[in-house]
Amino acid sequence: MKFARQLSVSLLALAAPAALAQPISLRDAVQQALSHDPSLERAEADVERSRAGVDAARAGRGLQAGLQAEVGAVETDFTQDRISQVPRSAGLQAEWTVFQSGALGAAVDAAKAQRDAASYQMLGAREKLVLDTFEAYANAWLAERTVEVAEARVATFRIRLDETQARFDQGQVTRTDIALTEARLASAQAQREAARAALSGAWARLARLTGVDHAVTEETPELGEVVGGDMQAALSRVMSKNPDLAAARAAEISAGHRVTEAKGRFGPKVSVRARATTGEDVYFFFEDQISDVGAFVRVEVPLLTSGLRNASKREAIAGRSAATADVRAAELQLHEAVAGLWGDIEARRLSLAAAEWAEKAAELAAEGAQKEQEAGIRTLVDALDAENEFRDAQIARYRAATQLQVAEARLLSLSSDLEQQLALLP
Repeated sequence: MKFARQLSVSLLALAAPAALAQPISLRDAVQQALSHDPSLERAEADVERSRAGVDAARAGRGLQAGLQAEVGAVETDFTQDRISQVPRSAGLQAEWTVFQSGALGAAVDAAKAQRDAASYQMLGAREKLVLDTFEAYANAWLAERTVEVAEARVATFRIRLDETQARFDQGQVTRTDIALTEARLASAQAQREAARAALSGAWARLARLTGVDHAVTEETPELGEVVGGDMQAALSRVMSKNPDLAAARAAEISAGHRVTEAKGRFGPKVSVRARATTGEDVYFFFEDQISDVGAFVRVEVPLLTSGLRNASKREAIAGRSAATADVRAAELQLHEAVAGLWGDIEARRLSLAAAEWAEKAAELAAEGAQKEQEAGIRTLVDALDAENEFRDAQIARYRAATQLQVAEARLLSLSSDLEQQLALLP
């Protein structure tokens, strides 16, 4: 970690103004992203909306009461007379639906399941944001290391050019050797500029997610030993903890309750209604003030709905079938993702081991070729090629390490374990 921090400081001196650079740790980057990115605000709003839906469904089972006032004008003609009245009334009404063929309870259960789906979706959005931030941090770290290697390559070829010029002055090499070294230096400079351009993009992505302008990495992105066991165990864990799959299952449950609700809406309904009113000129030829209090039991049985009942049931059943298909699709996608990531992780581990070995071998070869070139055993081209291979091996090792960490992070994210794993890091 100390070595990585020193490399970051070196990079800042080369590629970013010291007054603007903001070194940030992986844990801080994740926390900044969780508080900055608007996707979580959207997910939280969806959860709150689903909670309101539960309250609204419950309200349908409760007592409904309200005030009622009415005023009007009535003209009545008789054979020999005409009478004008201004009926006025005010009252309080209350109604309570006692039974509706299970529709009210099904509506509450459907709303609860939808609330659970929204909660799982928010968890999934949070885990996705953590994964995106980890990948952005890892890619920025890789881009920083790539620029460092490119800078080292340029610096080395400048030294080689100075050495070649000095040997040319002594008559030990030809002008062709100088041209070869200058060509390698120009190529290294072009690669450096390309690496800097990629670094700018990686930094922009990290700043977009964290909200920290001029953010640069402070440490190597590592997860530790997190992926063990076998693929079947990993698949079982993902199937039991993946928030997207859990949300799809909750949506399927909600759709099932919607079918029951649709059937109940057109079944027998029993309600209790009470009222208390007072008014004047309410009835014909009765101008005195009157008041009444009453209670009623109402039974409704729909007989003809012009196809609305069957259409509502078909719509709800189709929604349930679609939700079931979504669950199946989510399961298949997760199975494919786990199998692919498991094989990818195993391959990345082998690749990293090979890259580490290749880097050590290339470093020894570069040192040896340089000494042998100075002794006249090898040509300058051999020495320059060996130096290039060493720098390429360095970048390959950095890339292999980063790709392995990203693959492991993706597998952890599928089971909602990535954020927890990052919280456990020292």
